[in-house]
Amino acid sequence: MPARPSRICMVLVGLGATAAWGFQAGQAVAPLASGTHESGVKVELLEVKRDSPTVVTVRWRYRNETGEVKQLTKQRTGSIDAYRLSLNSYLLDEVKRIKYPVSRDTDREPVASRNGSANEYITIRPKSVIEVWAKYIVPESTATVTVAIEGVSPFSSISIAH
Repeated sequence: MPARPSRICMVLVGLGATAAWGFQAGQAVAPLASGTHESGVKVELLEVKRDSPTVVTVRWRYRNETGEVKQLTKQRTGSIDAYRLSLNSYLLDEVKRIKYPVSRDTDREPVASRNGSANEYITIRPKSVIEVWAKYIVPESTATVTVAIEGVSPFSSISIAH
């Protein structure tokens, strides 16, 4: 019998393609907070969760409810462009006055979702959603943070879930 591509493989490829265009699974998650990006797109903070004593994962999504393509990033300078939605985000401990940037791996790449390609602006198609995540190194003693995402007003007094 000749070999055929498995349906699982085709589904995974399909999911990858839809993710690249801004259609994501899990759109039913209720946001912790929301705001409006400077492009007019809604930004919804989905989760701020401690994964270990010092690692916090933050998830958010961009929701384009308009009938137009919207540009979310202002720069395109190389391989870092895929990380632009999270690159300049940070967590702020207002009590201690400490800013925690996106963590980096041993190759100095952000530990965050890739939502685009090198040398390209990140855009969102009409009536679609892009989900983003990033990891931050935050001391265990920090329980509440302000989440700062480029292009949207900060989300203040967000508790870190366990």
